Amino acid sequence: MEAAKVVKKDDYSEAEHVDSQYEYLVKNKDKGITLDELCRRRTAGRDL
Repeated sequence: MEAAKVVKKDDYSEAEHVDSQYEYLVKNKDKGITLDELCRRRTAGRDL
């Protein structure tokens, strides 16, 4: 039962991450930032 809770929490966390990426890209589409560029910036610690 505990394993199911952990998996469910991880799935939700991943969904939140994808949603945040999508929202950022939609809000900033006029800047021409791609998903690859967004991932590079977030990996480098320059959270947007």
